[in-house]
Amino acid sequence: MTYDKIPQLCLQGLKKVKGLSISPGYALGKIYCLKHFQLENLPTESIAASDIEVEIERFKVALDISRNEITQMLDMPQIKSSAEITSIFQAHLTLIDDPDLRKEITKRIKEQQQDCQSAVSKVIKDYSTFFRNLPDPQFQSKAIDILDIGKRILKNCQKSKNPTTKMEELEEGMIVLAEDLTPSDMMTLDPSRILGIAIEEGTSTSHAAIMARSLGIPALIQVKDLMKKAEDGAFAIIDGSSEQIILNPDEKVKRKYQAEYKAYLNRQKKMYELLSEPSVTKDGVEILLKANVGQLSDIEQAVKNKSYGVGLYRTEFAYLTRRTFPTEDELFESYSEAVAKLNGNPMVIRTIDLGGDKISHLTGNNIEQNPELGWRAIRISLECKELFVTQLRAILRTAASSDKNQVSILFPMISSMEELKEAKNILAEVKEQMIKEGIPVPEKMKIGMMVEVPSVAIMSNIYAKEVDFFAIGSNDLVQYTLAVDRTNPKVTHLYKPTNPAVLCLISNIVKSAEKNNIEVCICGEIAGDIKYTIMLLGLGLRELSMNAVLIPAVKNIIRNVSYSELRKLIKPLLSMKSSTEIESELNKLNNKLGLL
Repeated sequence: MTYDKIPQLCLQGLKKVKGLSISPGYALGKIYCLKHFQLENLPTESIAASDIEVEIERFKVALDISRNEITQMLDMPQIKSSAEITSIFQAHLTLIDDPDLRKEITKRIKEQQQDCQSAVSKVIKDYSTFFRNLPDPQFQSKAIDILDIGKRILKNCQKSKNPTTKMEELEEGMIVLAEDLTPSDMMTLDPSRILGIAIEEGTSTSHAAIMARSLGIPALIQVKDLMKKAEDGAFAIIDGSSEQIILNPDEKVKRKYQAEYKAYLNRQKKMYELLSEPSVTKDGVEILLKANVGQLSDIEQAVKNKSYGVGLYRTEFAYLTRRTFPTEDELFESYSEAVAKLNGNPMVIRTIDLGGDKISHLTGNNIEQNPELGWRAIRISLECKELFVTQLRAILRTAASSDKNQVSILFPMISSMEELKEAKNILAEVKEQMIKEGIPVPEKMKIGMMVEVPSVAIMSNIYAKEVDFFAIGSNDLVQYTLAVDRTNPKVTHLYKPTNPAVLCLISNIVKSAEKNNIEVCICGEIAGDIKYTIMLLGLGLRELSMNAVLIPAVKNIIRNVSYSELRKLIKPLLSMKSSTEIESELNKLNNKLGLL
């Protein structure tokens, strides 16, 4: 499209609004503000006992229509061409057929004599709230997908239909703005017509975010008060590099970004041409780039982007999405299927890393006031030994059925030596019992621990003598070190991965690993953020695990720097007193090296 032909509205001048970039790139075009109908605004009504069966039938018909709609969407070329997007809508079909959902809504219609809309609305809000209150953004993101399904069902059980957005309304080359976006919104609007996305809410792991990255659409989330500041039809620019949207830019700013956009496209083309090249620095040091995954679709993306296996396999989904604990065979089947897709590359399987409040529907425990510091992760595993043993047996069977040394085990949130030794002892007991039962187990399996609690980071030299590798969980390490809840918008500005204390802890962990000749990998969000790549290499890290879609950009940085030079350049950062000072120096170094 030609940007000079787009008329500009006379607003109140240029506005720059910060957000969080979850899909890189630039977008220039007119704004389309997407408005959603709210569950709270839907009319509700009680029904007579004689209408109960009628309302239940209306609900069943709505489910059938919804199922047919999603099935038709799965045949759309832009969905069929992406295994990742296909898996999203396959999950929507699974939710529609969830017997617990159907049972709960039917129960409300019968026992509370609510009409179909009221029952669906209430149950969907309850399900959504459950996931939205989880501390891990990857699980919080499920809330928007549940709402997506709920709104689809509601639309189809309404007696008078709500008007939906017509694709014809969306002109070619529009930037879509909304409070939040669902996967269905993305497909209804036709992704081929979307230049960029900016939303007020959202998480980096939501399905809409995954779709934006998969489709290569630049996107910002958590743009505060965006819908109050933007107007339909106004011109806007999304700048992923500076994580901002520019509303109503003048001609000079437009020309500047048109040039930057062209340069960005050229860089992207060169980057993907080098995807099959080794992840090696200019002075010949190999940097292993691994993927963080939680579902099979993530592994497909990892293989596509040439990751060196999986540095962090999250096993929590199997426990969150069901009413009973998964069996050993179910876990073994799931883990084995994941490993088989890696073509012999390694996989690190982390044992369950959830708070007790997130599986209270399975354990019967009460909700805790401070779950982040409560009964969670390895603490649950050690107390609920049967749960732990089941998972350990599945992991050992997976390792035995895979290539030698392909599968490793990782214990999360270790905060004391007693916890680590108890976990290792249970693993040894399980292995011995399986041998007695004649079940194949690996002769040797690497054991690792997450280093994400300051008590362990400070004493990492002692812990390094007890394990085969460290995995630095930078998200929690930053959170616990700085006493900042990274999911709380009121204090997220205090969440600084470049805080001097955090850098000193990471440096100490790496030195401890080197001294004891064990592997160390970092698997938090900063591992995939190219602003921090030179910092991590300069601190001595040679293994980075990240969202697979970020691997090409990180590899591009690695192939254009000298490891030995970075060790010298980054060393002065450890003497700096503030994150502001460190961020400033990092920006200077990235610009000096021509990386950003």
